[in-house]
Amino acid sequence: MVDQGQGTSALTSKLLELMRVTGYPIEQRNGQRKFGPPPDCKGFVPPKGCEVFIGKLPREIYEDELVPIFSKIGKIYEMRLMMDFSGSNRGYAFVNYMRKEDADEAVRKLNGFEIRPLRKIGVVKSVDNCRLFIGGIPKTKSRAEVFEELTKRVPGIVDVILYKNCFDKRLNRGFAFAEFETHRAAAMARRSLIPGCVKLWDHDVMVDWAEPEPSIEEDLMKTVKVLYARNFQIRTTPETIQSVFEAAIDNKIERVKKIYDYAFIHFYQRSHAELAMNKLQNTEIDGSNIEIKWAKPVDRDLYRIQKQTKGNAKFNNSLGLSQTLMLYKQHVEKRAYEDTHKEDEGIGSACAGESCCSPMGGCQYVAPQESTYTLAPAKLDALCKRYMWMPPVYTYQKYLDAAGAEVWVSSVELPEVGQPLSTVPRKIGPLVTRPCYSFQQAYVQAAELALQTIKILHADIAQQSAPPAIQPTYTSVLSPIPNCMGYRYEYANPIYHRQPMSVALPPVWRSNIL
Repeated sequence: MVDQGQGTSALTSKLLELMRVTGYPIEQRNGQRKFGPPPDCKGFVPPKGCEVFIGKLPREIYEDELVPIFSKIGKIYEMRLMMDFSGSNRGYAFVNYMRKEDADEAVRKLNGFEIRPLRKIGVVKSVDNCRLFIGGIPKTKSRAEVFEELTKRVPGIVDVILYKNCFDKRLNRGFAFAEFETHRAAAMARRSLIPGCVKLWDHDVMVDWAEPEPSIEEDLMKTVKVLYARNFQIRTTPETIQSVFEAAIDNKIERVKKIYDYAFIHFYQRSHAELAMNKLQNTEIDGSNIEIKWAKPVDRDLYRIQKQTKGNAKFNNSLGLSQTLMLYKQHVEKRAYEDTHKEDEGIGSACAGESCCSPMGGCQYVAPQESTYTLAPAKLDALCKRYMWMPPVYTYQKYLDAAGAEVWVSSVELPEVGQPLSTVPRKIGPLVTRPCYSFQQAYVQAAELALQTIKILHADIAQQSAPPAIQPTYTSVLSPIPNCMGYRYEYANPIYHRQPMSVALPPVWRSNIL
């Protein structure tokens, strides 16, 4: 029933008439007015991807005008109009259709629809995120144990995704993703699992929204010829993967790109990829059972634009979707992406940055520029992935300086660095930065320090492997020139020319930033 305190009597009459004609109920609570669901759909829940977001609504428009417009596309399951205390709408609403195809059609036909003279509305697919990220999970726990423990705490969980450790398959990576039935169930679970108040196995957990998976149209997914396979051993080579997949389909495959413990397998034909997925799902390769899914295509131009703006699209977490799309439009109009290499596939590729800090080639350190972001963290992560090293571990400390300003200090540690820098895996660090006035600055400087250390180690190895100098047969009249290239990475930071900090500071947190 419509709240009699909302709107004028004329609006109330229109809404009552809408209820009579459609048979849908209307209820207002918690700052929104809900139209639906239909009485003949009890127990039915629309599948994921059926909801659209409507923005730029004039404040004087209500359900009596919106429902006829959007019901022309398909049957509406529910409409939620956001309201304020004055009785006006808040400029946006959500429409949930019975079918995903109707939601896609609404975006195509009604985005930019002129609902009033010179007033156009925006209609886009709603981000129906049903997945939570849960960190701080004990690394010895299995997927079944995590699922059982979470279902005791929160309802509505349908699946738990737990990734195994790349170097020891008996352990997990210390985090999991929980998939819920609905967005509301995920939101309620996020409220219930409050950090500091809820512990799992006596461990404090960190709970936040997981990055939603990109929504790809079904017609486009039906053309994909690339498989995504994960849970490989680190020692498994691309050649081994290629031979297994080619034997399964009795045909050649285009190529295999392995990154850490996962790989992308490119096929010449879609039917070959389908056959490989059916035959090799959960197959054991080098002692590890692999999982196979369809790879989701990405917009190359959008990926390059994000990378130009903030290092790499994978690390671009500061820009929202609307900001990214606006930036994308501006760059496309200027054709700025045409200067990038066509072969650039993002992180780990040969064209990933202006300077390559690879120990295999001549590494040239580039001083950081004055900007809000540098490529150092992305380059360090790419370097670790390229040579299959364990990812860097960052530790942050915060304190107040003599002037009372908040100061951050970061240290970075590379737990296991192997070939080509060392035949035996070794640890590098912890390397401590100078005091910084922001968390981001400390994070970037720690990555820069690690890259500079790797460069020095490479120079040291190159000097040791060089042939011995030929001794002169005559007595030199000049004193020998000292060589500074033999020093190890433990000496004073060459960037800041100061001794590492020795002040003991209480750690704020410790995390892996991938």
